[in-house]
Amino acid sequence: MSEIDSSKTAMSPEEQKAYQARQKQRAVILAGLLMFMVVLFYFITIVKIGTAS
Repeated sequence: MSEIDSSKTAMSPEEQKAYQARQKQRAVILAGLLMFMVVLFYFITIVKIGTAS
């Protein structure tokens, strides 16, 4: 283990809940960003196919 890992103490239940809440919020934001990118690429593809005809 590294120095950083050995010096850490266990999180309290309150800290763990706050940490998990931040993780969930970050995951929701990234999922939203991913969905936005998928929709954006879809529309760009449709527009490019439409103009190629």
